[in-house]
Amino acid sequence: MYFLLKMRRFKQKQEKIIHQPNTLEIFGCLSGMPDYSKILLENISVKPYSDFLKWLITVNFFIDKEEIISIKKIAADFNTETGKVTKWLKEIYKDIFELNFDNRELFQKKGVKLQLYMKSYDNYCMFFTSMPVVPREYETIKIPFVKGVVGEDQFFVKRVEHIVEDNSVEIMLWLEAGSVNKYRQFALDKALFQGHIGFGDIYWKYAFELDKILKETYRN
Repeated sequence: MYFLLKMRRFKQKQEKIIHQPNTLEIFGCLSGMPDYSKILLENISVKPYSDFLKWLITVNFFIDKEEIISIKKIAADFNTETGKVTKWLKEIYKDIFELNFDNRELFQKKGVKLQLYMKSYDNYCMFFTSMPVVPREYETIKIPFVKGVVGEDQFFVKRVEHIVEDNSVEIMLWLEAGSVNKYRQFALDKALFQGHIGFGDIYWKYAFELDKILKETYRN
């Protein structure tokens, strides 16, 4: 169990909206945060992809190259098969999330320690990190690294939760994909208060389904 917090939907007719990243998207997530790969390499035993990852770090994930990078080119430059590169990149990406879940302190070295819960449609992700300050409700956060999981890289802070126990403080941010609309949030809270929708609706329904209910409820 590592980074996906999949929640079951009790919908039989509507298909789930699940993000399926391609290999280049995963490579883009890794190249955008090379420090995570360095942390992984320094804190795991030898893996089939270890030499490949060392090489990627050495060439700085081709960030300095002006040419278009493809999986085929990466494989050719490393003198291996494209199938292996595809497999290794997926494993590296997955293992970073697993390491983050098991050893959060490796990713929370500076600033305020945070636990992020990110959601976009039926895609969920949890990640431990640190920031200079605690983001406030409705502020926007861009996290390109998680796009391979949830399909989005921009979120707004839906809720900030502080948990004080065991002589420590845990700060959790609940992030929703997209940009915040404060008028919509007001309408949503109003509909919840007046009983037009329930907490279950907020939990299970997609944003566009809730928008339809809100527009029908407050049409006049």
